[in-house]
Amino acid sequence: MFLFGDNPRIDGSREVLGSGVLIGHNHPRYDPQQQFTRDTYAVTAAHVVRSGGSIIRLNTKGGGSRYIELDPSEWTFSKVDDVAAVDITERINDDDEIVVMHDSWLADKPVIDHYQIGMGEDGLALGLFSSLPGTGRNVITGRFGNISLMADPGALINYAGRLRPAHLFDMKSRPGLSGSPIFVYRTPSSDLRFIDQGPRHFADNNEYLQIQTYWRHRENTFVKLLGIHSAQYTDSVQVTRDHELAHEVNDFIRDGDHLRIPNSMSVVVPADAIKDLLSNQSFATVMEQRNKDEDTCSADLLLERTIYSGWLPNRGYETIFKNF
Repeated sequence: MFLFGDNPRIDGSREVLGSGVLIGHNHPRYDPQQQFTRDTYAVTAAHVVRSGGSIIRLNTKGGGSRYIELDPSEWTFSKVDDVAAVDITERINDDDEIVVMHDSWLADKPVIDHYQIGMGEDGLALGLFSSLPGTGRNVITGRFGNISLMADPGALINYAGRLRPAHLFDMKSRPGLSGSPIFVYRTPSSDLRFIDQGPRHFADNNEYLQIQTYWRHRENTFVKLLGIHSAQYTDSVQVTRDHELAHEVNDFIRDGDHLRIPNSMSVVVPADAIKDLLSNQSFATVMEQRNKDEDTCSADLLLERTIYSGWLPNRGYETIFKNF
């Protein structure tokens, strides 16, 4: 999902301003374990929408794309974090080629505590690369890296004009990733935690070791939505002019000036902030009304759109990544 705004410089044209992700609540007619979604929300960074990026572009099954025309005033903004959302349940249709993240993917604090997610975990961002959205449809790119810092109330980070707890992700982020989903994943071979695996000598109790290893492999293979990309963390750099190149440098930057330089480290709005926003009373009121109404979404369509928490039924990662 990409966010566009009207280009003020060229009448009738649009410019891409950011990325986003679709998140859904569980369909009330299906068991939560099936993880079918119904209430669908577009989520992105608040600063993307405030800058005019309120128009959503989705891919369609015919190989093209379409716009969902929205005004910034139709979005709901977090009062404390750089995140915004809009309910698009009635605006999507059977021809949209989309993937909706079930909200059980959100790595909120209970999930983080359960899996002991922390420094060094692998992860990736999916979204727009710079200003290359694709001509006829959204073209998704991935950026990869590791967690450097988990959100900590004792280490507030200044981003998007706010001083808030945020995750720091060490990846080569680029402009255009604002609002992109940031995933954390773990495989048995990438688990950096220190866990007692029992006796290790061949003469010791190997059955204990096998049981511990089995459960470690079973429980520690997952993908979760850590949050959304808000900004690139910046460093303060003091400028010293190279006298050999002085003729190539304009006079607006002087020796001794300090500049804020993006260092490619992503500042990630935590999933807890997304969860809090989606529990907004205005969203809840609309959802309650839908519960009273009849709908005709088939299980096949729900399965087609829904991506499961921890496993993907008959769906390749390539298909998932192309349709965000």
